[in-house]
Amino acid sequence: MLDKYLTQETCLLGEKCEANKSLHLNSAKIPRLAVSREFVYRLFYPQIPIVLTARSGKSTAAMPAVSCMSVSNDPPLLAVAVDKSLKTNRVLKKATNFGVNWIDFRKRRIADSLSLPSKTNDKLKQAGIPYIDLLNAPILEDSMAYVICKKTQELNLGDHTLFVGEVIGAMASTDFDEYWKYSEYRPLLYRGSPFRAPYLTVARSG
Repeated sequence: MLDKYLTQETCLLGEKCEANKSLHLNSAKIPRLAVSREFVYRLFYPQIPIVLTARSGKSTAAMPAVSCMSVSNDPPLLAVAVDKSLKTNRVLKKATNFGVNWIDFRKRRIADSLSLPSKTNDKLKQAGIPYIDLLNAPILEDSMAYVICKKTQELNLGDHTLFVGEVIGAMASTDFDEYWKYSEYRPLLYRGSPFRAPYLTVARSG
C-alpha cells in the first residue's frame, strides 16, 4: 500500500530503498509515509526554543534556537547548533562565553522579534528586549531561567556549527526545584514556521 511513497527521492534509504523494502515497517494500526531526509529534523517538533545570546566586541547577537541540548553532566556541558550563514554564528566564533535563556509562553514576542535579522550591532536593543551582561554573556531580564557557558569547542557539521560550552553559572525562577513544577512557568513550544500560530504551551499542573 505504501510502495508508491518509497522512492529514491523521498526515502531515507536512498538508492537502497527499492532493494530493501522489507526493512520498512508497514502496520495497519499505524499507516506511515516515507519522510524526506531534509525534513527529518521536523520529527523532533514541538521543541522548547531557547534564546541563544552572545557578545563580541560591540556586537550583541541573539536568536531563538531549538538545536540545543545538554551533552555532559560531569563536567556540565551544553551544545547548540547554529546555521553558518547567520550573524549569531559569526559573533559566537569570536565570543568567549554565551548565554542560554528560557522564556515563558507569555513572552513569545521575544522569540518572534529575535527571529528577524538585525540591522544594528545590538539585536536585543533594536528589538527593545531588556538584558544585562553577566560573565561576558547577555542575559534576558525576562528569562525564566538562564545558563552561562564558557565556549570550549566548535565543530563544523554540514551547514551548521556546533558550539560546545561548559556551564559556569545558572539561575532559574522559584518554579524550578530540581525539576520544573509548571505552577507558574508555561514553556514555549515551537512547532514549525508554516503554522499560523507556530508556538504552543502546556497546561499548568494541578
